[in-house]
Amino acid sequence: MHTSDDLLSLTQVTIRYGRVEAVTDASFSVRPGEVVALLGANGAGKTSLLKSISGLVPVAAGDIRLRGSSILKKRPEIVLRSGIAHSPEGRRVVASLTVEENLELTGRASRRRATRADLLSGFEECYELFPRLFERRQQGSGLLSGGEQQMLAIARAIMARPEVMLLDEPSMGLAPIMTQSIYAVLSKRTGTLGEAAIILAEQGASLALTLADTACLLKRGEVVYHGPASELTAEQTVAAYMGTAEERQAGSPASP
Repeated sequence: MHTSDDLLSLTQVTIRYGRVEAVTDASFSVRPGEVVALLGANGAGKTSLLKSISGLVPVAAGDIRLRGSSILKKRPEIVLRSGIAHSPEGRRVVASLTVEENLELTGRASRRRATRADLLSGFEECYELFPRLFERRQQGSGLLSGGEQQMLAIARAIMARPEVMLLDEPSMGLAPIMTQSIYAVLSKRTGTLGEAAIILAEQGASLALTLADTACLLKRGEVVYHGPASELTAEQTVAAYMGTAEERQAGSPASP
């Protein structure tokens, strides 16, 4: 149930791609400063939900509200200026621009980065969190490693100084040591990372749950758990990712 304390709320959100229903009646909410782990197997609907929040995919039914006002049908740039920043799956930095130009692009597009002083403050915060980006600041983003591009994608979201950050699969395709490095930064929860609410979508539940206050577990596009991350059980997670024992048994070949 949503409350007046909610910063962002989704109510019975349904998303369709043609005749395929990717998300069905999904409801959950996020409070200021809260970290929500959005969990589920590949194809469960995590990316679709984040894209619906940032205005990248239309919502077939339901509502999405930021500070009590609907943001449905708003263009992505308007959603950004409203206080929501999205670090998408697959990183998607602007390869033709340098690291610093990528950061400046987001800074100028957001509602809170108008002056040069604001931009310099944003650069300082991002480079303090990710010293490697400072070393590469004049390098073309297309020449960065996958891990460095992921750092840049997160830093771009930070440059917007958002109230809500959407982080989609930040560990995807990264070596374990780079994943650990990125999660070490996220766990600091200082500056913008400490002030913003974060929705962290991950296929790997254990990693995301180390940071999360709340878990939202998806199974085939439906929310099957929304509550304290500490109370999400292994059995619930396995059932969402692999099906219940009865479902697995029903789907197994018959014995000869």
